[in-house]
Amino acid sequence: MPTKSNELEKRITPGEEDYLKVLLNLSGGGEIRSSEVAEALGITRASVSCMLKRLKDEGYIAKEKYGTVTLTEKGVEKAVEIKKRYVVLHAFFVEVLGVNAATAARDACLLEHIVSSESIERISQQLSDYEQKMKLQSRESERFLSPAKR
Repeated sequence: MPTKSNELEKRITPGEEDYLKVLLNLSGGGEIRSSEVAEALGITRASVSCMLKRLKDEGYIAKEKYGTVTLTEKGVEKAVEIKKRYVVLHAFFVEVLGVNAATAARDACLLEHIVSSESIERISQQLSDYEQKMKLQSRESERFLSPAKR
């Protein structure tokens, strides 16, 4: 008899998410060499090889032995989701909270793995509302500061 835990898709680890994000950034829609991944992450090719095997087993990438790597459709979808989380969090920290870019980058990278989809959507909406508010304030300031038309 299947249990609920068997029915749920296996949770992807933060490390796997980091790899998928790097693979997406490196791919440009094409093939990637494991040496490029190792260089981007600052780790050994042996470590990359182990993780790529896991990602292949889970259906996120396609890879031939000693060949290049490509993201599968499932891998692209997951990588785009992860990257969106990072981008939304980074923008929120910098634009709304005024956190410096380097700190925002570190914090967004840590939090992208644990924040829920619902929270990301709410943060994204708050960010959008904030940007609209800033545009309106900017227009009002320009109108106030510009000489009156006669």
